[in-house]
Amino acid sequence: MTRPDPHDLGELSAHALGLLDDAQARAVDAHLRSCAACRHEWAELRGTAAMLDEVPPEMYLDGTPDGDLVLRRTLRQVRAEKGARHRTHQTRRFGAAAAAAVVAVALLGGGAVVGRVIAPEQTQIAAPAPVPVTVPAGTLNLEGTNGPVAMAATVTPATGWVRLAATVRGIPAGRRCTLFVIGRDGSERPAGSWLVSPKGQVEGTTVNGSAIVAPEDVAAVAVRSEEGEEFIAVRV
Repeated sequence: MTRPDPHDLGELSAHALGLLDDAQARAVDAHLRSCAACRHEWAELRGTAAMLDEVPPEMYLDGTPDGDLVLRRTLRQVRAEKGARHRTHQTRRFGAAAAAAVVAVALLGGGAVVGRVIAPEQTQIAAPAPVPVTVPAGTLNLEGTNGPVAMAATVTPATGWVRLAATVRGIPAGRRCTLFVIGRDGSERPAGSWLVSPKGQVEGTTVNGSAIVAPEDVAAVAVRSEEGEEFIAVRV
């Protein structure tokens, strides 16, 4: 009678899958009674084998993920061998293959990998269609340069007033600036102020503000220093 080698993972795996003959199974059981480490290993292998039994045959067909495909091929061999119940001298050779299958499942995540094979494909939920951005009627996009200074501004109409977003670059760092909305009647309304940083001088500073000027009365957008120096003015 062939006795199992101590801590033989192949024999333990074959026993967990029910592939040993009665004599071999009794020999493994005797070893398990005296070896706590193998008892722990056998319990884990038996739990994995039980999960393999739950895998339906159709899941062994073609698969898409590479890792799952390798696993399915191995499981297909395990199930074919198990169905035949080979209890000959080939059992030890197959025991190694069975061990490889069970250990591969355990190392790759055990129940997580088997669960991924068993679990039905999740229905993909279509992403919602993008909401079109509606630009309010009467919105003004202004651009201009004055030497090294450049400005791009968007004037958005509201009821009796406007919102303003302006990006300004080229003004020397350290200068204190104010953004103005100029009306057709010559009136000026401040819409925001900032201190130019070194980064803002090169890359630009974006200022958001508002001014009480009727949208139809906007004539220009200008940037001035706190001393009154005009860096740039872009007319409508």
